[in-house]
Amino acid sequence: MSTMNILRRTAGLRYLATAAKRRCNKSRLTDGLAQPVAADMIGTPDPISNLRPVKYYVSPHETEEEKEWRLLQQRVDEFNQTFWRNNNLMFVRAKAEYEDQLIARGEPVTAEAMSIFYKDFLNKAYDRQMAYNREWWRLNVSMLYPGLKACVRALRNRSTAVESKDTGFWDKSFES
Repeated sequence: MSTMNILRRTAGLRYLATAAKRRCNKSRLTDGLAQPVAADMIGTPDPISNLRPVKYYVSPHETEEEKEWRLLQQRVDEFNQTFWRNNNLMFVRAKAEYEDQLIARGEPVTAEAMSIFYKDFLNKAYDRQMAYNREWWRLNVSMLYPGLKACVRALRNRSTAVESKDTGFWDKSFES
């Protein structure tokens, strides 16, 4: 095994180890996020999936509709996180293997050689990607009705709160 091959292989493994280490450090940093938050919080990108995690605000007066919608959002976020984490790990491993094969054959690792890998990787991942897209769309469409219910409930609660304050136009005093 050539020195260049060893360096490339260790670089790929180092990337995965560094990403895992950052993930552990990030979990220590985000331990404070276990506490309730005052608004939805968006974190820094995950080093492997490249997606930004979201910590959703849970209102103390959260209705069943709002809870259902929030839980669906969290489920879709976890689905995305899992898919892209696995996909990106597969990509890094497959890329390292392809580079090793090129080096073993004595070929240089060039942009042109890598374009063949990228095309092959995308072709092999097509069915998996399409299954992901179908499921992602299904999950997003399934969130529409619970989101609408939560919105209608919030509007209804807001309108009853305004009516109970007796601050309608005719209730105001014009004598002052």
